Amino acid sequence: MKHASPTLKRLVLSFLLLYALIALIPWGIYRASPMPAKPPAPSPSPPSGAESGADPGGSPEAQASPQSSPQAQGVFTLRDASTGETFTVSERELVEASLACEMDLSSPPEALKAQAVASYTYYSRQRAQGQAIACDPANWLVYVPESAMRERWGEDYEDYRAAISAAVDPVEGQLLTYQGQPILAAYFAISTGGTEAAENVWSPDAAEEHPYLQAVASPGDAFSDGYLSQVQMTDEDFREAVAAAFPDNPPDLSGPPEEWLTEIKYTPSRMVKEAKLGGKTVTGPELRAALGLRSAGFTFTREEGVFDFTVRGWGHGVGMSQAGAVFLAKRGADYKEILAHYYPGTELKEAEAPASA
Repeated sequence: MKHASPTLKRLVLSFLLLYALIALIPWGIYRASPMPAKPPAPSPSPPSGAESGADPGGSPEAQASPQSSPQAQGVFTLRDASTGETFTVSERELVEASLACEMDLSSPPEALKAQAVASYTYYSRQRAQGQAIACDPANWLVYVPESAMRERWGEDYEDYRAAISAAVDPVEGQLLTYQGQPILAAYFAISTGGTEAAENVWSPDAAEEHPYLQAVASPGDAFSDGYLSQVQMTDEDFREAVAAAFPDNPPDLSGPPEEWLTEIKYTPSRMVKEAKLGGKTVTGPELRAALGLRSAGFTFTREEGVFDFTVRGWGHGVGMSQAGAVFLAKRGADYKEILAHYYPGTELKEAEAPASA
């Protein structure tokens, strides 16, 4: 599990050139195709996070609420962010529900397996650290009850439940580890063409704490619905968004609009790392949140009083790209190869066999 297979390496390299060509295609060509309302798999900033497979904007672990006591093994304790209610579910129930919330269940089985392992790992780490697992069942975030699945899926319920079981059964209890401990298995929807190193999104010391969250190639994401999006904002819209995002220490936007957003610096994965906003240094994730963009992988123009943002990818960009996992699975990679690619240096711990009677 420590190294990607030669087959997977050849697959990734073979699409790098193709991705480079696609990245140069003008936005107008893509705009001719309708954009979906959301990506094939929300993600969890790390939690859809882990964006957790959730999307915090800072380190995912900083988003969790502390528990007053350790959680019991075999179950997960959840807290409904809307109602404040705390309840417990079995490990199996949470993994299945998170898969329903996170993925398009028509995705290849190996991609669904990879997501199941990532989710179980992510929440196992939170549990081990005594953190509450925030969810929002009403909005299908992290967890949703069986009754909601039946209501939403209707006559397709049995087919979707079968897809979930087929993905979870072979990997139940498996989790990714680094130095013997569950990793921070962050994931997100769609990359810009490569994932992002943790230190470029969360904090400078994130690489030391999570050395497996590195930038890796994910060129297949460019073929995903939702890879490109566009946001237009008038000068007034821009000013209001910035004021709302920075209420305590607002950037100075008293100058010409052409000087509001300058000195943009990009990471190697073409995500905005930092920029000057009204003379104030802000990070790419802060800009993304303030302006309501799908990712920090954006460029922009300004003409006739309108900021026009072209955005590549969807999510914080750290860890496993769900669209990339689907792409690799369609081309023959199994879930172990997918996980090894997106979390280099980790090991997959197999579930312990039940003790014989």
